[in-house]
Amino acid sequence: MTNTVGKLILTFTTIGGALFGTSAFSHTTATCSSLKRPFVRNFVKYGDTKLYAEGGAPQYDKIDAVLRQAEVVGDGSVMLHIDTTTSIEYEPGHVLALEIKGNDDDDIDSKTADDMKNNRGWMRGPYTVSRSTEKSLDVLLKVVGDKSKRFASAKPGTALKFGGKFKVPIIEGIANGENVKRVVLLSTGVGVGPCIGAIEKVLLEGSEDFANFPTVELYASYRTEREIVYKDHLDTLQNEHPERFLWKAIVSSESGRISSNEENLNCLFSSAFARDSSLHDTHYHLIGNGQMVNEFKAGLAKAGVPDDKVTTEMYFNHKAPVNDSVVDRIANAVTAGCSEAVASS
Repeated sequence: MTNTVGKLILTFTTIGGALFGTSAFSHTTATCSSLKRPFVRNFVKYGDTKLYAEGGAPQYDKIDAVLRQAEVVGDGSVMLHIDTTTSIEYEPGHVLALEIKGNDDDDIDSKTADDMKNNRGWMRGPYTVSRSTEKSLDVLLKVVGDKSKRFASAKPGTALKFGGKFKVPIIEGIANGENVKRVVLLSTGVGVGPCIGAIEKVLLEGSEDFANFPTVELYASYRTEREIVYKDHLDTLQNEHPERFLWKAIVSSESGRISSNEENLNCLFSSAFARDSSLHDTHYHLIGNGQMVNEFKAGLAKAGVPDDKVTTEMYFNHKAPVNDSVVDRIANAVTAGCSEAVASS
């Protein structure tokens, strides 16, 4: 396989796995001191990550690849395992452009059809990397539209193309390691994919860079229990690293949204790791539904969490109105959790 010569401009802005565009995907970022990188804020460039191309639209070189497997990992969620012969460097949370040849008999929406005509019959969209090695990628997607259905139904060996490296990866976005004792990852739906990749990197890579990495908590929200992704795997990681990692699935059909009641929120702000942390040394990464992201971002700010300790990634529902009562509930839970931590110290 070889790189396709030339660059194409990606002109659309929404897909099922991630979003291009400033209003849809915002990061306030800083990096772990153990990684020896400087403090940066608001749409930084990481390595050769190009967040904005000249002229406005993202550009990317295409790399040929094949689908190894489209693995169903939860109800409506599929992990694409992708191989290439080209050496690549991606991190969990990077966004790339992913392409697949459309079928002639596909019954697709007009916007996708028009873009296929401009791309020699290939469907394309930006998706978030869950995991990566030198010559492979994993991408978790929700099967909700024409493109995601085409990817999910593809057979092993199906030709794919990908390119570009956009946005800031999760670990790179976490605030300076010297000032952070605790990392909290809040996700909805397939937003859990890059969170899992980041957790695996911290716990399993064995690098000195992560030896003193802060404790990590994952709170993954789903509508139903059948949607939960990699439950057994996450349970194993928690059991093998009890002093470094804990996680909990929030099933909204059973207990409501994670912000809908104090009981749900207490698991975040009164956890075992929370007792040894404070407002100023806990970093929050919010990823998924725009309403969840915006409400938690507002609630954390109201409670006094510093701006540089919050990073966000929105997949959809970007303009959903913020519920003031939910914001207050989040802020109160943060404040109460900090008070308990102080009292127990």
